[in-house]
Amino acid sequence: MSLNSALEVGRSAMTVSQIALQLAGNNMANAATEGYHRQTIHLTPARGESLGNGNFVGRGVQLLAIRREVDTALQSRYRDALSEEHSAQIDQRFLTTIETIQNELTDNDISSLLSDFFNAFSELANNPEDNAVRAVVIQQGANLASRIADLRNDYDVVIQEVDRSLGNSVARVNDLLEQIALLNGQVTVAEGGEGGANALRDQRDLLIDELAQFMDVTVIEQSGGAVDVLVGSVPVLLGAESRGVELRRESVGDVIEVSVRVAADGTELTINSGTIGGLLNQREQTVQPVIDDLDTFAGQLIFQVNRLHSQGQGRDGFSSVTGTYKNLDPTANLNATAAGLPFRIQNGSFFIHVTHSETGTRSSYQINVDGDAMSLDDLIDEINTVVGVPNVTAGKGLANELTLQADSGYEITFSDDTCGALAALGINTFFCGENATDIDVNQVLKDDANLLAAGADHLPGSTDTALAIADLQDVQVEELGNRSLREFWQNAVNDLAVRNDAANTAVESSRLVRESLFSQIQAVVGVSLDEESINLLTFQQQFKAAARFINVIEETIQTLLSIA
Repeated sequence: MSLNSALEVGRSAMTVSQIALQLAGNNMANAATEGYHRQTIHLTPARGESLGNGNFVGRGVQLLAIRREVDTALQSRYRDALSEEHSAQIDQRFLTTIETIQNELTDNDISSLLSDFFNAFSELANNPEDNAVRAVVIQQGANLASRIADLRNDYDVVIQEVDRSLGNSVARVNDLLEQIALLNGQVTVAEGGEGGANALRDQRDLLIDELAQFMDVTVIEQSGGAVDVLVGSVPVLLGAESRGVELRRESVGDVIEVSVRVAADGTELTINSGTIGGLLNQREQTVQPVIDDLDTFAGQLIFQVNRLHSQGQGRDGFSSVTGTYKNLDPTANLNATAAGLPFRIQNGSFFIHVTHSETGTRSSYQINVDGDAMSLDDLIDEINTVVGVPNVTAGKGLANELTLQADSGYEITFSDDTCGALAALGINTFFCGENATDIDVNQVLKDDANLLAAGADHLPGSTDTALAIADLQDVQVEELGNRSLREFWQNAVNDLAVRNDAANTAVESSRLVRESLFSQIQAVVGVSLDEESINLLTFQQQFKAAARFINVIEETIQTLLSIA
């Protein structure tokens, strides 16, 4: 081995020591940098020099690699945990919001107002002639209707908030995909097929972690250093090309359906977690269902109360009456979609009673109705011509509502509706409206409480209608799954409360999982200042030893030169 080779040994030791010192310093400098992955130096002995007879002597040390410490499997699990936590937080946020809006267990909740409303009819049965009691019934109905309508409006505000959050989240996802695509290109150029662009990779991983907060992603690294990002099996980013995502809204009947799709080709994405997954889930499985439940509840409250009220009689009859529901096509069958009536009419009949105001003489006329075969025009013809109810003229209002006009000196009342036509057309009803968006007390009753129906069968002092409506709160309704109005609403409220409790638990458990995985990742990628301090001392001593070794070799060379 020559002295030059010995100098090379010292030089290599000093070189790698300097690199190692710089690396340790860089790690210490970035100990608090978010997303930084600890870098480690890996050395290997230089190939030995042959001395003959099978003997070799070392030629120093070589730098094998500077590695960025990362556990891809653990990283993938961590990103899944991020997605699950953010999804759980969205669930908790909107379930709590809905529960707060419902405001149950107070004096102004639906359950309390529903009880007050039916109790008012019970009190009316005890005092049918008391004008104050009649006013209370109408006011309680108005309070209940107002609370339902307000709740429906609050639900609409929530779903608008969901849609705004979805729009903002999708915009942020597109921004992240563009940045990741840009970094992909930079990593590929910087590494040239060989690893080493550690700072760029740290930035990219940080962006992918943020992306995982919005949706569950799968990351696949390619041989050139770029990564592809997939949602399920659908790619949203391929190398340096972002395919983008978009929020699409489509009208399906009266409902707006929302989906997230790949902007490049319209492929729908199945997003199960993350902020976007949570928002889609809450929109489809919480907010829209509670809106549907409230509309169903309100619609059946309207129809069931009206079905009973429309057959009853108030203290006065009608000189004229106009239905509260318009008919879109008076020539279409009453149950046809083209007619646009909110409630179905069965095959049956109802009675129109015509009373002479002065003599009290009453005549009764049966009107046969088949909702699947008769149009509004047919029904009008049935009343005016087929049955020919005297002193009463049936017609159509400005919006094709059914109208009945009594001649001067006569009053109209109704009874025995077996088909539900009176309630479906809005004749002699307590409520108007179709669902929670427009429920209200019929303006006719607000104007004249004497038209509030408490009796039945035209019996003096009868309170049968008031009692029937009072009992309605506990009557099973087929359209509500054979549950009463009270049971249907309480079940909806209780189900939401159970889900909210589960969401609170899910947030806590997902947080613990994420924190545990983060701790495991930090054990791999995090910088230990104690460890780096030891590395500094180690390589400082190595550098000093190498410098001393070179100094010895130099002195040896000088000695040899002086001898020569």
